[in-house]
Amino acid sequence: MTTTLMAIGGAADFEEPVIFKEFIKRSGGAKARIVILSQASGLKDTGKGYVKTFRDLGVKHKPIALEFRERKDADKPKHLNALRNASGIFITGGTQMRITSMIGGTDFESVLLAAYRRGAVICGTSAGTAIMSKVMIAYGRGGATPREGLARFSPGIGFTDKIIFDQRFRQRDRLGRLAYAVSMNPGLLGVGVDENTCAIVEDDRRVTVLGRNAITIVDGKDMISTNVAEATGSRPIAISGLTIYMLTEGCSFDMKGRTASIPNLVLQ
Repeated sequence: MTTTLMAIGGAADFEEPVIFKEFIKRSGGAKARIVILSQASGLKDTGKGYVKTFRDLGVKHKPIALEFRERKDADKPKHLNALRNASGIFITGGTQMRITSMIGGTDFESVLLAAYRRGAVICGTSAGTAIMSKVMIAYGRGGATPREGLARFSPGIGFTDKIIFDQRFRQRDRLGRLAYAVSMNPGLLGVGVDENTCAIVEDDRRVTVLGRNAITIVDGKDMISTNVAEATGSRPIAISGLTIYMLTEGCSFDMKGRTASIPNLVLQ
C-alpha cells in the first residue's frame, strides 16, 4: 500500500487549482471521500469553503468538514468514523499548535495515523504541512542566516519521521531556520515548500514537486561540523557540509539515495 503526503507551502491557487486536482485524483477522483480538518484555522467557516472547492472540482461525495474546536470533541464516534472511511484527508492552514494541542494523544490522532498507513492521501497546506513531521517547527523567525533560537520545536502528528517541513519558505525567508533545524537534527531531511507549491512524498522514499514555485531540500546526512550546541543569545550558527537542493515542478528527490533528478524541460 502506497502512503502519500502532499505538503503545500500555503496560498495554493484556487483559480488554477492544479494541486487540488492532483489531491482529488490521488484520493479517488470523482468518487473520493474527502475529510477536511480545519482546527488550525481561526475562522469558523474554513472547512465549508474547502467543501465548496472540492465539490466545484467534481467530487461527487460531499466532503465532510470536521469543525470541532475543543479537545473533548475529538473522539466523538462520528469523527472517528469519518476518518476511517476517508480516501483523502485535507488539513487546512492557520496555527499548527492548534492542531497538535487539540488532537495529540487522542484516539482521533491514532485513527488519523492509521488512515494514512492504509493509504488515505494526507494533504496539508501551511500549518497543515508543518504538522506532518514527527519533529515540528512550532514557531520561529525568518532570515537567511541560521541563528540560535531561530525556531522552536514540538512534536507534530508524525506521518513521517524522516522529514522536517517548513512552509511559505522563500516568501518568508526561512532558509536560516530550516538550516538551524537540520543542524540540530541532521538525521532528518529538511523540506521547505514555497507558496502555491506542493512536495509530494510517497512511501517516505521519493519526493516530487508540483506547482508554480520551488521546494528547498536541506540534507544534513554528510554534515561535517557545527557549533549549534555552543551558540547562545541569537548568535549565528556555523555549519559545514550541508547539501542544499532547489527543485521545481517535475523534479524529484530519492530520499534513500539522496539524489535529485532534474528533467530536461523547455521553459515556457
